[in-house]
Amino acid sequence: MSLRGFSKAVARLPHLVMSKSGYSSETTDPEYTDLEERFKLLDASARKLSEDSKKFKDALSSLLAHQESFAATLLEVYSPITPHLTSPVAADGESPMEARISSGSKSYKQTEPISLQAAQEFANFSQATRQFLLPDLETIERRLVAPSMDLVLLLDNVKKVIIKRGHKLLDYDRHREAVKKLKEKERSVSDEKSLGKAEIAFDQASREYNHINNLLKSELPVLLQLKAPFIDPCFQTLFWYQLKVHQVLSQAYGDLIKLPAFDVSLSAAVGFETKVAAQAALLDDLSLVYRNRKSVPSNNPLSPDYVAPGLPDTADASSPHKFQSPQHAEPPSYATSSQHQSVNSFKQLHGSYGSSIQHPPLERAYPETEDPSATFVTALYDYQAQADGDLSFMRDDRIELIERTADPNDWWTGRLRGATGIFPGNYVA
Repeated sequence: MSLRGFSKAVARLPHLVMSKSGYSSETTDPEYTDLEERFKLLDASARKLSEDSKKFKDALSSLLAHQESFAATLLEVYSPITPHLTSPVAADGESPMEARISSGSKSYKQTEPISLQAAQEFANFSQATRQFLLPDLETIERRLVAPSMDLVLLLDNVKKVIIKRGHKLLDYDRHREAVKKLKEKERSVSDEKSLGKAEIAFDQASREYNHINNLLKSELPVLLQLKAPFIDPCFQTLFWYQLKVHQVLSQAYGDLIKLPAFDVSLSAAVGFETKVAAQAALLDDLSLVYRNRKSVPSNNPLSPDYVAPGLPDTADASSPHKFQSPQHAEPPSYATSSQHQSVNSFKQLHGSYGSSIQHPPLERAYPETEDPSATFVTALYDYQAQADGDLSFMRDDRIELIERTADPNDWWTGRLRGATGIFPGNYVA
């Protein structure tokens, strides 16, 4: 702000405060007020159009780039698994890479050919689509983004005129009030001189205000009428480019769905669940992807997982928690878990340490308040804890089930009387 502009702002400040407080009258023009409100709506819409057009262009560019990157990653995942760390001897007439592939095919289950073909076709489609549509992004910049930004700059110039009109209105009102006060009072010789100066200033302010006010009232309607013709070409560009993208993608995907890897007769949700269910059994056999799997026995004799070397293992190594389902009134037999084996091995190494310790007799549990959302099982037989971490119970006790497996001949986890532990799954129903 220049020094002259700052001086005018200081001179207008007292009248501005008085008018906002209601102590001074303010000139109003209903016709101009209506035009200004309509202009504000146009200005807000133009700025929104400029922001959205730029976002639209950036989104299309990102879509094409990320689609091609996704296709490349998908193709890498579906590529055949080869033992890169080994160098098998190549047969006669076979390259080292062919030797690796042939060697890997003997050790790994490879991707289904139809899936590998689908990944390759999708990668080709993504690359071709990006190369075809990328040049048109320049058209979006030239015919949509740039015109919308030009419209915003044009409206910024109009806003400067509107702000100037507000300043001229303040000058008009304050000089009018000054002349009015001098005319209403008994004037001295000095007051007559002041009145003459005030009338000259008021006349100048009136001419400046009326000029800019009439200019806006005559040209703002024309500008508002031109908003549709100005924005219409931008809208046409947006429509035709979206139509082109839709046609290109529809044609390409129409060719892709002919591949046997895609079953378009199923919905996306059903197809996903079908694929996941087919792999669930394979994932169940992987110890790497689940927690609470049996860990490697510790070499510390004081650890509960310790297993002494050379001692016979009473449990089946492949199924440490397998036992027969109950068929008779007598409690079924069950194999000792790895935790029980550790205790027995420790006793064999260190004598009868702890042999004098007696477990307290089982007592009938008093009825407890049950959580309606919890799952409970009923004990079929009495079970006395054989090692730390076991859960003791009596027949007909209701045990809150915390964790179970699909196999009833396994060890489950439950809670009873505030204690949590594992117990044979075939002892409950």
